Amino acid sequence: MSKRDCYEVLGVSKTTSDKEIKKAYKKLAMKYHPDRNPDNPVAQEKFREVKDAYEILSDPEKREQYDDFGHSAFENGQARGRGGFGQGGFGQGGDFNDMFGDMFGQRHQQRQEPRRPQPRNGSDIILKVELTLEECVEGCTKEVRLPNTANPLGVVIPAGINQGQRVRVAGQGNPGTLGAPRGDLFVEVELLEHEFFVRKGNDLYCDLKTNFPTAAIGGTAKASTFTGYINLKIPAGTQAGRKFRIKGRGIKAMNSDVIGDLIYTVVIPTPTKLTEQQQKLLAELAESMA
Repeated sequence: MSKRDCYEVLGVSKTTSDKEIKKAYKKLAMKYHPDRNPDNPVAQEKFREVKDAYEILSDPEKREQYDDFGHSAFENGQARGRGGFGQGGFGQGGDFNDMFGDMFGQRHQQRQEPRRPQPRNGSDIILKVELTLEECVEGCTKEVRLPNTANPLGVVIPAGINQGQRVRVAGQGNPGTLGAPRGDLFVEVELLEHEFFVRKGNDLYCDLKTNFPTAAIGGTAKASTFTGYINLKIPAGTQAGRKFRIKGRGIKAMNSDVIGDLIYTVVIPTPTKLTEQQQKLLAELAESMA
């Protein structure tokens, strides 16, 4: 009985690349594999035919001989050895073992030998802790309670930590299984609102209140800092909303030498209670400016 053309068997042409030939072989071999077609002699024969064709076309030397002489190149004692169905497999091709050994052979072994449980590292725990601006700037130690534990755990918070940043405490997470290591604890910062200051990155923002006469003719205003007060010079003609920046008076970043700035925004409140003298003076001023 004459053999079918190898290219026809795999559904490829003589110009098809080695990569595409291998792809076609894998697809057909999976389709006709005996494990997927039990008691189907037709599928077994097609599987053998696909494998034989691939053994020729996957070998550059054999493929060249086949292109020149066809199947006759492997007759008269030069034919490839081909294991039968009763010889522990469907041929000796390495590609078959590489591609399908795990898929079909090990599957049967797994049915016979249940998979043993494997150690698994413990999962991490994330806890949130509320900090004042002072605690973030200066650093502190905070007590936290882990789930299902009675005693609190002291966690060192480094100076300069900011909203949303985390402190990692190794080995304080959930326990692992079968002796595997515990996970880690992560303490995440939630910054509480401050009475005077707003933190943005490492900069501090604060309102600077002054009155209209000082803003108009110039003077000084008492300005809050994180460590006390300073007298800030107000130039004549200062408008509400103007900003003054003091370099290096902000927050020192965590684990860094970077220091932010202190930024003031001028606020000029309108008085709601005036004496008669004050009302008279303001009226005279308004009249003179009309």
